[in-house]
Amino acid sequence: MNNNQADVKVILNRLLVTGMQIPFSARIMQTAVPFLTVLKESSPTLLSHGVLKPSLCIVLQGRKKLQIGPKVIEYEAGDFLAASVDMPVNGQVTEAAADSPYMALRIELTPGEVAAVAAEADLVPRPQTGLKPGIFVGKPSVEVYEGFEKLLRLSSDARAANYLAPAVKREIIYRLLDGEEGALFYNNMLLHQEASGISKVIDWIKANFDSPFTIEELAELGNMSASNLHYKFKEVTAMAPLQYQKRLRLQEARRLLLDGVNVTETALRVGYQSSTQFSREYKRLFGLSPLQDIRTIIHEGRRHAENG
Repeated sequence: MNNNQADVKVILNRLLVTGMQIPFSARIMQTAVPFLTVLKESSPTLLSHGVLKPSLCIVLQGRKKLQIGPKVIEYEAGDFLAASVDMPVNGQVTEAAADSPYMALRIELTPGEVAAVAAEADLVPRPQTGLKPGIFVGKPSVEVYEGFEKLLRLSSDARAANYLAPAVKREIIYRLLDGEEGALFYNNMLLHQEASGISKVIDWIKANFDSPFTIEELAELGNMSASNLHYKFKEVTAMAPLQYQKRLRLQEARRLLLDGVNVTETALRVGYQSSTQFSREYKRLFGLSPLQDIRTIIHEGRRHAENG
């Protein structure tokens, strides 16, 4: 083990000890730092569906698997997972136990923030060829871990966190851009999606997921041909534009149903004209009808709370 690996192991252990001291009332804990959450699972989980927002996550302990379309990404303690766009994913913790839970720290992180730091610090890593996926895995440097350690310390002091945490976040971005993974991070987070026009298309679908569109309209928005749009969109998101829209619709539908909105109203709000079609596609994705799914989620949430 070289000195850098030894340093990483030491700081990983420190972060893990600090994280374990946080009193968890849920599997995902929002801290006093507005953009920092702590994730913990005490046992392997079933495959679950969600939308991963633009973010950076470092794993302190355990292992997790993500499915993005047909692609599978696995990452573990010592890795970071970064997402540059909203990505519908299936996730599963594969390694966790009561005495050694899966634990990770996640910060919200947008391509715009990366671009701002890169420009101000005059950091433009060497460009890489080829369009890159919107989710990727890398190895954080000691300095990146130290940035997360600073955020964890601030998480117990809301007043200090509001003032100091944004600067620490910029430091983390700087360290990522200036480190060995700088080219990977810069190109995947920023360069290719912007240059290809795909980021504009994705942003439009996110803002208008409840509205119909044609591939030709999206292609015009991204200033490319329809066939080029299909290729580029799938390279970044691992799915076609209509599949991407459908996943966003159904994830929002699940949120509305959990908030108590009835099935018919939910279907209309997310863009379905037929509640029957909505229920059919909901069951195809989540495995249960809308009402059965919501009852199961509520039951599982109560059971988890009772078991601590």
